Amino acid sequence: MKLPEYPSLQGNPSENWRRWIQRFELYLVCEEMTKKPDPTNIAMLLSAVGPEALERYNYFEWHEGENKNKFNHVKAKFEKEFAGQKRFIFSSYQFWDFSKTAGKTFDEFFTQLRTLALSYVFTEPDNMIRERKVYSRRKILRLKSDCFVNRSAESC
Repeated sequence: MKLPEYPSLQGNPSENWRRWIQRFELYLVCEEMTKKPDPTNIAMLLSAVGPEALERYNYFEWHEGENKNKFNHVKAKFEKEFAGQKRFIFSSYQFWDFSKTAGKTFDEFFTQLRTLALSYVFTEPDNMIRERKVYSRRKILRLKSDCFVNRSAESC
């Protein structure tokens, strides 16, 4: 197994970090690194996290009760660093802009849509998914209606 690529700090850094750290921790387990001392795992994390996130780490302020030599504390600092970067407007745009691509089944589309809704800061993801399905159906019906009214193959 290989290390995951650097986490993206663009778009939705909070969600990108959540997904990246999950893959990184799976890597540690697969490579039996969890049995290593914390400084070794911290070194692995800082080596794998990429130059942009490493630079942020270099400016972390450590307060009483926080230990920069404990893996879980370093991980928590990164989580706190990226937690404030949830971008509701960007997340909402991605959710509403996401569309079914050719070759994907409806189930695959629905799974990806559900993943988007759950991973963002929506307070009611199930309602968002339902509204999105209604919106998509209205859009399809409107296109079919335009096709019928215009009776033109070009508009269909």
